[in-house]
Amino acid sequence: MRLSGKNALVTGTSRGIGPAIARALAAEGAHVLCHARTEAPAKALAEELGGVAVVGDLSTEQGIAAIAEQAAAAAPQLHVLVHNAAINPKGQESIDEVEREIFEEVMRVNVLAPLFLTQALLGPLRAAGSARVVVVSSGAGQFAGPLPGDGMSYRVSKASVNAVTAVAAAALRADGILVNTMNPGWVKTDMGGPGADLTPEQGADTAVFLSTLPDDGPTGRFFYERREIDW
Repeated sequence: MRLSGKNALVTGTSRGIGPAIARALAAEGAHVLCHARTEAPAKALAEELGGVAVVGDLSTEQGIAAIAEQAAAAAPQLHVLVHNAAINPKGQESIDEVEREIFEEVMRVNVLAPLFLTQALLGPLRAAGSARVVVVSSGAGQFAGPLPGDGMSYRVSKASVNAVTAVAAAALRADGILVNTMNPGWVKTDMGGPGADLTPEQGADTAVFLSTLPDDGPTGRFFYERREIDW
């Protein structure tokens, strides 16, 4: 098992591909910290996996601080951090329909939370010696496309978090921390819908791949089905 004896924090494990990522990392031997906004789902999955529940609201500064405090207490050495939590409350809104309050909420959860939670956990990540940070992004924010004119809030947030990934990767390479982002594909979740092509387990596979990269592995890159793709 490639993560035996190592600690991993996965955000957003109450639904979507989050539980599948947490289970897959646990199957690799990781001690998994299971985050959710409320206690019940975090606790249920943590008990199933023999891990630790971490609770907090990623949309607020106080929530991010609370999550980081719980994670650092449970894992002074954090070997894997998977930023999976994301929201898309307005679906396919156009520029005519986008609301400032919704846009800002999406940016807080999908962009600011991965940035500032990583920052808050730099101590445990550096203490691990060779940590891996994985950002679950989306093809919705991929410039190689081109980008369609719908889904304004979500698309902009995913394009933005891709940029955060690339810049953070350059800054943290000297610490042995590899930072990569991934497109899980169209997954059968509440967000993806029942007509999607992939199961949550299939969508989670690239997260496990990136969590177990060798020390000389890629950083600051975008992946789909374990293959590097264009931004």
